[in-house]
Amino acid sequence: MPESSEILLCAVDIRPESKSSLTEGLAQFKDKIVYVDPGEPLTLEPLVAIFELTQGNYTNVDEQLAEFRAQFESTTIILLVDKVEPQFLSALLSKYDIFAALSGPKGIVKSVEKGIDNFAEQKEYNDTLLRVKKQNKSLESLKTNLQDLVHERTKSEYEENKQMEGTVKELQSLLRFIKNVGRLETIEELMEQIRDEFKKIRGIMPPLLIMADNTRSVRVFSFQGKQLIEKRVNYSKEFSDLKSMTSEKMKATLSNILGRPFGKLSSLDFKFKAEELNNFEALLVFEESLGEKQKGSFSVYSKERWPIINMALESLLLKESLHNIARQWARTFNEMEDPIIILDQNYKMSLSNADFHKQTNTHCYEAFANRDTPCKDCPIQETFSSEQPKTADIRVGTKIYRVHSYPIRMQGFDGASHVINQYVDVTQSIDLQSRVIQGEKMAAVGLLAGNIAHELNNPLTGIFSLSDLLLQDFEPESNLHKDLTEVKNAAKRCQVIIKDLLDFTEVGEDSRAKKIDVNDLLRKTLPLLKMAMRTLNSNIDLFEEPLYVKLNPQLLQQVLFNLINNACQAMEDNGYLYVTTAPVKNTVEIRVRDTGPGIPNDVAESVFEPFFTTKEEGKGTGLGLSMSKSVVERAGGTLQLNNEIEEGAEFIVQLPMAET
Repeated sequence: MPESSEILLCAVDIRPESKSSLTEGLAQFKDKIVYVDPGEPLTLEPLVAIFELTQGNYTNVDEQLAEFRAQFESTTIILLVDKVEPQFLSALLSKYDIFAALSGPKGIVKSVEKGIDNFAEQKEYNDTLLRVKKQNKSLESLKTNLQDLVHERTKSEYEENKQMEGTVKELQSLLRFIKNVGRLETIEELMEQIRDEFKKIRGIMPPLLIMADNTRSVRVFSFQGKQLIEKRVNYSKEFSDLKSMTSEKMKATLSNILGRPFGKLSSLDFKFKAEELNNFEALLVFEESLGEKQKGSFSVYSKERWPIINMALESLLLKESLHNIARQWARTFNEMEDPIIILDQNYKMSLSNADFHKQTNTHCYEAFANRDTPCKDCPIQETFSSEQPKTADIRVGTKIYRVHSYPIRMQGFDGASHVINQYVDVTQSIDLQSRVIQGEKMAAVGLLAGNIAHELNNPLTGIFSLSDLLLQDFEPESNLHKDLTEVKNAAKRCQVIIKDLLDFTEVGEDSRAKKIDVNDLLRKTLPLLKMAMRTLNSNIDLFEEPLYVKLNPQLLQQVLFNLINNACQAMEDNGYLYVTTAPVKNTVEIRVRDTGPGIPNDVAESVFEPFFTTKEEGKGTGLGLSMSKSVVERAGGTLQLNNEIEEGAEFIVQLPMAET
């Protein structure tokens, strides 16, 4: 029996006639049995409770059992049944967990003993169940608390994730904006990108861009529908300071320019770091109808994107400025009359102006001179090695170019990376210079010849007159008459030589082109070269009939003099000089050949260049052949070197034949 219980048995609402037999049957428990009347309270939990169920007290017993079981869950209940309907008994047995139902006191002791043991088991079960319920309740409470905690944390994390997701979306939007802006090439594309980016904010109209540049003009970009329009207006007092313009003044100015009214304006000021844009002022203007809350959102939105827009416009303005500078330089470069090219050390062309060859990435000597090797005397390599400007003259066909070569030093290169060459056509200036020098030389010779003629003509006239007088005193057959005749003829030849010398140096009005006989001019020229020809063998073969050309006689005589004199100087004693004339088709051909050492092939192409000479210093100016070629070509003829003969050199002059 559990120590905690003072009531072993209780009998509830037992009829008097049943009480004595029950007491007698439970005699061994007489000190531990309590009889309880209906409605009498119990303060201690009994181990076993006995209820009497009869046909007439079913309802009362049902209520008593309900009240009892509500108070004592572990007590074992035994029913003493007297003539009760089976269905009523069955209902009570299942409803109140009845341990046993007996029809009388017989066998009650065993039922009580078993009921006492059942109480212990039921008590332990109920206590365990209570503990489980308490634990379940604690667990439920903990579960509820955990659910609340999880809910709070989940809600917090959800809000954080939502906020983070919003931040990520904003960053993605900014990155997408940066990426799109980075691809832009023009201000027009930037304005379209800004319009598309800010149209997400309700109440914001397409933007306007106002720029005042250093050309003292103002550019205004605005949208008309989907089309971007640019207007240029003169810089005026209204735009004297864009940054300090009031909103009302800005609205009035824009209305005048664009011809429409404007509402509220919000502007963002560009700040450029590049020195090239120090004189640039720019504003991005938005027409808006925002509430106070929307203004805050617009302010945050625009501040996040403003550095990107500022940097993009600065980059585009710098690119536009560089493009304009490059275009101006290219225009200047192309409008220069002289050919200009930029070359690397391998003579490869990188860039050239309009007056040069259009093709790039080819060699300059191929494009300009139609050669397979670099031009002779080209200064490019000397410019690269010295890294200093150099100048040299080169010949291209019949023209002479003075090449000014300048080194270009680029960052990252040790020394000059390229050179820029300017080709100045000096053909006419050199020809003029040679003609001036030749003219001055001939003028000096003419002055000398004039003085000589003046000094010699007087005594020669006296000799000629005196010999005439003396011839009258002697017989024609006499030796003295013959001697005087020879003296007279010699004086006459001297006068002819002096006249030919004066004709050779003659300039002025009488030296203009005229119809002349080449053979006659050669006969007048050869006596002037008697000293040069005195140790040589001369073979002069002139065509039997006159050969007429139209040319300045003095200039043609100088050409013939130069060619024959050069041939004489090229030979030693006993050399052979050949001079021939002949008609060839519609031209007069003059050939002058010598039997000297000839002209080497490596210098053959240079013999006609001004100031080129193979003679010792002081014995030649290098202008003779150059001047001769110039004279012949101006007359429509040619002067060529025939260097393919077996011995010596031959110069061939061909001149258009004059009409007879």
